[in-house]
Amino acid sequence: MSAAQRRAQILEIAMLEFSRTGLFGTPVDVIAKAAGVTQPYVFRLFGSKTKLFTECVRISFAQSTARMLDAAEGLSGVNALVAMGNQYRSNLENNPDVLIQVQAFAACANDEVREAVRECYGDQWQQLAKRAGVDPVQMKIYMALGLLLNDLTMIGAKPGAGLHEQWVEDAYTVIDASVFAALETAPDPDA
Repeated sequence: MSAAQRRAQILEIAMLEFSRTGLFGTPVDVIAKAAGVTQPYVFRLFGSKTKLFTECVRISFAQSTARMLDAAEGLSGVNALVAMGNQYRSNLENNPDVLIQVQAFAACANDEVREAVRECYGDQWQQLAKRAGVDPVQMKIYMALGLLLNDLTMIGAKPGAGLHEQWVEDAYTVIDASVFAALETAPDPDA
């Protein structure tokens, strides 16, 4: 393999491993062994475990943002938000590049990780808001609902998973455009 191919392979493996056990729970030697390389080789390519992790975080946000933007192609307003939300929800459980974002939030005690997450989250927010053309309150609610889905995924609270608790069913209630549409007619509290 060329160095570029090996680097891509290591990133793919790291995405999977970090999505499962996060920055602090994933030894670099696990990633190296899965890639068939040595731990020093991984460090030579990426500099540190934190730099490898933050590169995975950046890839994760870029990929999930691109998928949501694609889902909202040709749509605007609340219809775009609903399409992006449905796309995000459909990829949440089985997609390491989405799950790594949850791990990234958990690793924000590390300054380098916190800076990368803040930058990526802000970029995602701005791109999605621009595509949808929504106001800050609608965007805030949209992003908050996405974080709720992250939390539910991490605690294994999903319908059909053997949990028969009403709050789980309620938490997974599909949000439709009417929730956001009601905000369009709400008076501006700052006016």
